[in-house]
Amino acid sequence: MIIMSKTYTPELTPEVLDRLEDYADLFRDDFSHKKQAAWSGVSLQGLLHDGARKSIEPLSGRVTLPSGLNSKDPEQGLQQFVNQSPWDDQVLAKRYRQHLAKTFASPEGIFVFDDTSFPKQGKHSVGVQRQYCGALGKKANCQVAPSVHYVSPTGHYPLAMRLFLPDRWVGDKKQLDRAGVPEEFRQSQTKGQIALELLDTVRREGLPGWLALADAGYGVSEEFRNGLASRGLKYIVGVTDEMVVFTEEPKWEAPRPAERPEGTGGRPRPRPRLAEGADRPVSLKDLAAVRNAVRLGLK
Repeated sequence: MIIMSKTYTPELTPEVLDRLEDYADLFRDDFSHKKQAAWSGVSLQGLLHDGARKSIEPLSGRVTLPSGLNSKDPEQGLQQFVNQSPWDDQVLAKRYRQHLAKTFASPEGIFVFDDTSFPKQGKHSVGVQRQYCGALGKKANCQVAPSVHYVSPTGHYPLAMRLFLPDRWVGDKKQLDRAGVPEEFRQSQTKGQIALELLDTVRREGLPGWLALADAGYGVSEEFRNGLASRGLKYIVGVTDEMVVFTEEPKWEAPRPAERPEGTGGRPRPRPRLAEGADRPVSLKDLAAVRNAVRLGLK
């Protein structure tokens, strides 16, 4: 459960564990066999418990096995579920989204984009390297995953995420093989490109929405902003003060077919240009300084 920027783990009483088991049952048909599905609920329970480390060994010591799942070694059972029993995470994610959409889907829905980071001590986890880690507020060894969250008048919930692969990873086939990265995810992509692909995935499932929000990490990308606009979404995004903007709608002159740059025999000018006398763009930093001076009566 997420409350503002803090994570709250409820006490996992027998009643809560029964509800958790009922929730895990929603996904039973998406696993290969019943035992695999039962261990999925145990894994989910372990992840919800308090505790900084979420690897198999410490996680196995925090779980209560449900009735009907007899095992003298929870660690081995969880290890087999996580590492040795294949299942399609995309099928499960789709069922998860469909289940929550029944309660939260709304034409007033908003898509929120952000990075989710996971601090790591080692160097073998997929996509890990020294980079900015939002969870720590500084550069550190971590994984980073672009994510999309859904907000509606009745509530909010995470929709999807995918790990970002730095170029160092994309160019190292041996490392990709060792980590088991699927072939379809081995290409170099920006975080904005990943975010737009996640958006397309959830919208193909019929999830409605009209607005997108993102911080400057995504907002500075013209490709990302254009991608939102081409998908028919309004957007509010953060930007940096170096970005240049027009204070009024600019006037453009279309190039004439035979027009060439003055004094050259080069190719005709391919793009429109600002009309003579039209206002030039200014940086947001300079614009903010002028507006602030006017507000204070200094100009």
